[in-house]
Amino acid sequence: MNISKLWEENAEYVLKICMRYVGNAAAEDIRQEVFLKIIKSKKSFNKQSDVKTWLYSIAFRCCIDYYREVRKERQIMEEMFQNQELFLSDSQNPVWKVNDISEMPCPFSQLFVELYYGEDWSMREISTVFGFNLTQVKKKIKIGVKHLQGII
Repeated sequence: MNISKLWEENAEYVLKICMRYVGNAAAEDIRQEVFLKIIKSKKSFNKQSDVKTWLYSIAFRCCIDYYREVRKERQIMEEMFQNQELFLSDSQNPVWKVNDISEMPCPFSQLFVELYYGEDWSMREISTVFGFNLTQVKKKIKIGVKHLQGII
């Protein structure tokens, strides 16, 4: 089996599968993981099924693994925050407890506020990485700040 030919013929197909299950954020990384698994296991493909079926099953399992890893990381973060009071702030806003941020109803507002105030990401970086336009990112952060201030 020629891996380069397999990539050329199926890279877009695998990316679409990944995007369907995980969205834009991690789809490219998962696609690369799929092809790494294929390289490692190409000898085990015995042509009992169609190549696309084989690729789909590997991509689907990689997406599930991604969600398991995300859930595991989230649990670790929650355990870290349970016993500590961590704070985010900037020069114009009051200090917010991280626990308040985790109670936001919109997960993107929560994530963007954490990245913008806690990790010093620029709005443009957030926009690029998560596939939102700059206006959407600003709005999500604004909604998050209003929630933290008790306005929402």
